Amino acid sequence: MLIIEPMAPSGGRLEVPAPLVGTKIHGPRPVVGYRERPRLNGRLDGALNDATRLTLLSAPPGYGKTVAMAGWLAARGVPYAWLSLDTADNDLARFARYLTAALRTIRPEAGTATGLFGPGTNLTPDLVAATLLDEMADDDDPFVLVLDDYQTITVDPVHRVVRFLIEHGPPFVHLVLSTREDPPLPLARLRAHGRLVELRAEELRYTTEEATAYLGEAGVALEPALTVSLIERTEGWVVGLQLAAISLRDHPEPAALVAAFGGSQRFVLDYLADEVLGRIDDDLRSFLVATSIAERFDAGLCRALTGRDDAHTLLSQAEQANLFVVPLDSERRWYRYHHLFADYLKAQLTADERRTLHERAADYLETQALGPEAVDHALAAGSLDRAITLVEREARPTFEAGELATLLGWLEALPAERVAKSPELVSLQAWALFLSGQVAAAKASADSHPIGPGSAGSGEGRLYALRALLASVFPSDADATDLARAGLVLLGEDDPVRPLTLLALGTARLGRGDWTGAIEILRTARETARRIDMSMIAAASAAMLGLSLNAIGARAEAEALSREVLERRSKGPATWFLARWLLGLARYEAGDLVEARDELERAYSAAARFGLAHMWLGLAPYLALARQATGSPEAALGAARAVDRDARAAGMASLAAQAGETEARIRLMQGDLAAAAAWAEQAIADVSEWESEAWRRPRELTIARVRLAQSRPAEARSLLAAARVADEADHNVAELITIGVLEAAAAAATGRHAAARRSFEGAVRLAAPGGYVQRFVDDGRGVAHLLPLVRKVSPSFVDRVIAAVAAAGGSSRTPKRGGPVVWEDAKGQLLEPLTTRELEVLRLMAHGATNADIADRLAVSLGTAKWHVGNVRAKLGVANRTQALVRAQELGLV
Repeated sequence: MLIIEPMAPSGGRLEVPAPLVGTKIHGPRPVVGYRERPRLNGRLDGALNDATRLTLLSAPPGYGKTVAMAGWLAARGVPYAWLSLDTADNDLARFARYLTAALRTIRPEAGTATGLFGPGTNLTPDLVAATLLDEMADDDDPFVLVLDDYQTITVDPVHRVVRFLIEHGPPFVHLVLSTREDPPLPLARLRAHGRLVELRAEELRYTTEEATAYLGEAGVALEPALTVSLIERTEGWVVGLQLAAISLRDHPEPAALVAAFGGSQRFVLDYLADEVLGRIDDDLRSFLVATSIAERFDAGLCRALTGRDDAHTLLSQAEQANLFVVPLDSERRWYRYHHLFADYLKAQLTADERRTLHERAADYLETQALGPEAVDHALAAGSLDRAITLVEREARPTFEAGELATLLGWLEALPAERVAKSPELVSLQAWALFLSGQVAAAKASADSHPIGPGSAGSGEGRLYALRALLASVFPSDADATDLARAGLVLLGEDDPVRPLTLLALGTARLGRGDWTGAIEILRTARETARRIDMSMIAAASAAMLGLSLNAIGARAEAEALSREVLERRSKGPATWFLARWLLGLARYEAGDLVEARDELERAYSAAARFGLAHMWLGLAPYLALARQATGSPEAALGAARAVDRDARAAGMASLAAQAGETEARIRLMQGDLAAAAAWAEQAIADVSEWESEAWRRPRELTIARVRLAQSRPAEARSLLAAARVADEADHNVAELITIGVLEAAAAAATGRHAAARRSFEGAVRLAAPGGYVQRFVDDGRGVAHLLPLVRKVSPSFVDRVIAAVAAAGGSSRTPKRGGPVVWEDAKGQLLEPLTTRELEVLRLMAHGATNADIADRLAVSLGTAKWHVGNVRAKLGVANRTQALVRAQELGLV
């Protein structure tokens, strides 16, 4: 196969960790006799209509679907991206990589966003589809996207990507599927709305006029009556006509040959193929049969399969004789047989001959560093020893490419007892199961292999690491820290599991409240992930690192970290939502509610959009608080409830408990003491023995808040005293600020004014260096009268707090300021920002431009202009143009 390593336009390497088979992303050359079919080309022109969402060529094999499409594209000169699919593309990561590579032939910038591939990314269909859609829409020049042989796709994740592109893709991207059977896509709905162009066997059959022209170009001259008879007997079947043309050339009795066959297509194929093979020499015939077991082949592979040094000459002879040999590249190095002809040729082989040929193919492909293809042939040959050896060699690069379904498929094809003997395979199988969401199976796989003192090797190291990660998230008797440390000793510096292990170790430290210890580990995790291009893990490590920095009082450093991540990559897949979450957290602590909510809403929207909502579960409390602080009380409760629902569904009891605490705190802020008190009583009764003290502390602080609201300050003081001891031991400055504010409120409630002032002053001393304004607003309004008394500690900081408390006591509307705009709909939900093109469209709308005017000014089609206008309305949350312009004026956009 032609192997390519895609290069980024700037010359930097594209973030695709494995080579690509270049022949898959190049459309076939137009075939003589197929290109000029005005009847078909006229039908296919409907694919370019803006209203068309899908063009479908669906017919049994041999009807010329691919060559009809290639001929139309060549005849019309339409720009296109082409992807030839095969069964391996049922792996979502592989499909995403190849589709991105195909798009780059039309959109050179496509695929430059990092983080989409690799074992650290949870590659969901929504993530793939939304990322691809963003890259397609960067430029609105129209093009055709062809997915050929779509019948090979059998898995729902890939179908979901294609459905997303059909339903949400821009009108300037014209999607075409070629398939032997109808795919599970919304064809009936598209057909009912006039949005489907479809060509089936009836349309693809050759008419008498077309067959006459084709036979003439093929050098076959028949009497009109014989041509009509031939069309009737082949029923216009393209492969039948091609076989007939080969057989009729120089045939002494053409009428007898035409009269000799008929009936089913299988009969016609067998009869004519026998005729064709019967008329060529034995050398070429045996060459064709032996090479038919290969999906793609070049002269080198043909030599390996046949032992013939003249393989290149025989290939040229087969192509010149029009023996269904299809060139796959412009250099005519790589070829394949027409699928039907290949099936016919393979049927001539015995089972033993097939096994021998597959073994030869595996030998050759292994020497050419085409390991995955060699694995497939070894499995087809039933050579288990070779397959095990090859899979052990290819498992890690396949895992690193994120092609988890491919890896799991190989391992399932091998005997379980053989896999169990290899720590390398067991460990990668367990991690692949875990990263593909099969947590129970991953745990069972990891637990099935004994590890302990004396273990050595990366396989055992990965198993330790996975057990550590599982122990840090789910109840376990094992110590996650000890497991992670044992794993790190055995893992290589470039092992993709290493940054995951460091992240697990850092998370375990966070669970213990060891913020300072976690920071060092998380810095290492981030740098390790960045070094080996695992941007998802780098982003997750940065988020947890920022959370730790915020806890120890380094809020400004946490903010700087988030901005650094965002500046490194201004656009990209959903990995960057973690940086936005961290920035929102840091700005909330600083009391900048506008930017805080803006960033937190963007993070939440990105997580949902890319199918990564599960990653949001531990991050929602700040969103709830930001919504409450900006006048959206129902939306605030909604954030907490959503986390509670999703956490329970995922079996994450600790996160569900955190969601309950967040909701109780929001209820308390809204004055619903009864609901908050009911939660507090239940929380006291539901304490989990497994749950760490660090997880329990936030709830104990909120119970203290409830007790203060219930005028039970003594109980609050007791809870706060215990929390202070623990947080001082852990150097949790952020929580100590809150404790100081609440202690001041408890002291003031019992008339201990000097103690209240001392506690408040201590909180200010801790908060001022990092600028933790909002903690005084959220918990200190009842003792805000103390602020002037402690101003000398940090005049500028206290003045900021006084201003923030005053603002919070006024209007419930979102505060306004310069800088980022907060876009809300009627329910208080932030809306997605407009792109540069959409802002251009909005400004044209403001000048009264119609859709046709916009299309003319932007040099795009009317459908594209309507698509952009629809996106503008959707993002502004309005129903029509007038409302859009009013809303845009309110936001200062026009």
